[in-house]
Amino acid sequence: MARALLLIERRELVARLSIIVFSGTEDKLIPLGVISQAAAALGYEVKIFATGWALLRLLKRPAEPTWPKEFESMVPALAKGMQAANVPSWVEMLKQAKSMGAKVYACSMMAQVMGLKKEDFDPALVDDVVGVTTFLTEAEGGQVLFI
Repeated sequence: MARALLLIERRELVARLSIIVFSGTEDKLIPLGVISQAAAALGYEVKIFATGWALLRLLKRPAEPTWPKEFESMVPALAKGMQAANVPSWVEMLKQAKSMGAKVYACSMMAQVMGLKKEDFDPALVDDVVGVTTFLTEAEGGQVLFI
């Protein structure tokens, strides 16, 4: 009986997944799309908190895609492989996750520092601009990933 309760408690903990993304480079945003889409498809409650340079990729007029220098030589092969495997872009995966209930929040402090307002963000990607305390309150009791 105690083991069954432990499993139930464990499942409730994992059923909520919160992801913090700071970097705006493709090597971080692709896993954000994959993980958020998969978790939402499994029925997880998914919350994403975008801060730092990631904010620039969620704008109505997003920054150009960038890769860390050490990966730049591999980008053409990766793009070809993703196209051959019909892998959607991280943006499309994130939109799909949102269609299954995932929520994406932009960090209010970093948005203010960068001179960004809620209306600057793509409403198809960003649900709201909130502070870290709001995000942490919603993340409480679940698993948190930092990408």
